Amino acid sequence: MMIMAFDAVTLTALIPELEALVGTRVVRIQQPDALEIVLTMRGHNGNNRLLLSAHPERARIHLTTYSHRNPAEPPNFCMYLRRHLEGAQLRHITRPDSERIVHLHFSSRDELGDKRELVIIVETMGKHSNIIVVNKEQNTILAAIKPITAHMSRYRQILPGLPYKSPPPQERIPLAELTELQFYSELPLRSRQPAKALLLTVAGLSPLWAQELVFRAGLPENLDLRSADRNVLSFLWQEIVAFRQALAQQNFDPVVYLQPPGQVVAVAPYNLTCYSGLEAKHFSTMSAALDYYFACKEQEGQFTALKQSILTRISYHIERVEKKLVLHLEAIRTAKDADKLRLYGELLFAHAHQLPPGGLTEVELYDWNNPEKLVCVPLDPSLSPVQNAQHYFARYTKAKKTLAAAHSQKEHDEEELNYLQSIIVALDAAEDLDDLEEIKAELEKEGYIKKDTSFRQHPKKTPPDNQPLSFVVDGYTIFVGRNNRQNDRLTLRLAQDNDIWLHTQNIPGSHVIIRCLDGQLPPEPVLFAAAHLAAYYSRARNSSHVPVDYTRRRYVKKPAGARPGFVIYDHQRTIYVTPDLEMIKALKGQL
Repeated sequence: MMIMAFDAVTLTALIPELEALVGTRVVRIQQPDALEIVLTMRGHNGNNRLLLSAHPERARIHLTTYSHRNPAEPPNFCMYLRRHLEGAQLRHITRPDSERIVHLHFSSRDELGDKRELVIIVETMGKHSNIIVVNKEQNTILAAIKPITAHMSRYRQILPGLPYKSPPPQERIPLAELTELQFYSELPLRSRQPAKALLLTVAGLSPLWAQELVFRAGLPENLDLRSADRNVLSFLWQEIVAFRQALAQQNFDPVVYLQPPGQVVAVAPYNLTCYSGLEAKHFSTMSAALDYYFACKEQEGQFTALKQSILTRISYHIERVEKKLVLHLEAIRTAKDADKLRLYGELLFAHAHQLPPGGLTEVELYDWNNPEKLVCVPLDPSLSPVQNAQHYFARYTKAKKTLAAAHSQKEHDEEELNYLQSIIVALDAAEDLDDLEEIKAELEKEGYIKKDTSFRQHPKKTPPDNQPLSFVVDGYTIFVGRNNRQNDRLTLRLAQDNDIWLHTQNIPGSHVIIRCLDGQLPPEPVLFAAAHLAAYYSRARNSSHVPVDYTRRRYVKKPAGARPGFVIYDHQRTIYVTPDLEMIKALKGQL
């Protein structure tokens, strides 16, 4: 599906809301992102926050109610605006016809107290978007959020001191000026396809609105305009006229379209018939619709970026631990020859009086545990038999110590590997940004991720404590932890002693609790449903015959100093299940 961009039609619906800010003053300026500015405007009706964005994919201007974090150090552009724009009054708003450009005219005072007219020009044109501060009297650029040099653009440079030059005009006809004659004569010359021809002919239309008008007219997408009958094209002309009248009357009905599972697809000031099969969420203002749409889009982007960042970091640590484990296993294999070293030393001490003082490279001696067997003992010819024996005993002692240390390190490696793999399971189960933030907070505490210091930290702010997943099967409530912190809270704080606790056997995964208010063992269908959930929310999601242990919660303990999510248990029984995706899908439908 095509994603709705911030287009001229949307801006038309926004202008009345922006004009309501005329007369208000700038009392606060934030720059939460490299290409975004938030102006807090104060008037008789209180404060309003105006968001200006020059992001290549999210360029826009609208009122916002979402809070924004401040970076630890404000960028230079933000500092410039604070110096020259704080306290300024918004005098009026202008907009070039059919363009995605807004001019915000401010009146302020300079350092000497003289009146100064500043214009904030917000250009929302995809990758060419920008926020520019212009001196109105001299038409010179004072600052820009994205400076443009001659190497970047031959036509238009945006640098302090240069005169402001408008973007190159579109070679298209403004929607309000399009005549019926121009429609029939120009459209077939621009393209054979109706939507593309509209886009190239009419200024201010986005690809989606061109597609929508063609859809409303009932024309096929593959219609060849150059061979189309005029009567057929008249349907499209009628839709254009109706759309133009609706814009003039300003009877807007802002709407956001969503597709399962709640993913935003498009935002528009009118209903889109081409998205009639999707869920439509209506808003009272265009700003509210845009605020919701772009907040969801940003969360989706942040979710994907944060998940990939955590996954990359965890994959690095998994690779590191696996390399250590291989070395420790090799050390264990090598150290297992320690008994042979001890035997060599004992045999040399026992037969030292029978051997020459040196010069031998090896000697065959009878093993007293097996008198019929000769043991070949390698020797250092520069050492005496006794010295060779002492050398073997020294190597034996070292090998024994190495074996004990290697076993301990191997257990530590396996424990760490299981923990890191449990994080992978938690990432797969994460459904929103709060889930990832909880995982990130855990990893920061465990030292796998450094804390982010690029934004101002709030000491009193604690990481989110999301609730575990909850399902109901035959009247029994089943809880599933989605990460290690949730697993600990669920098992050690929320669960009661008689509840049933489930976990995949020796496989990283979620803790699952069946609430048993009567203390009786739940019916077999409930137990198997919980086992399916335990297998699904584990590394064995795509495996068959997954072993799932279950026991009473009272038999589950957490060792002192253990990592998040790690417990020990006894009195368990084991059932084997293959995750039933249809059952899981039906259960997830409860969420």
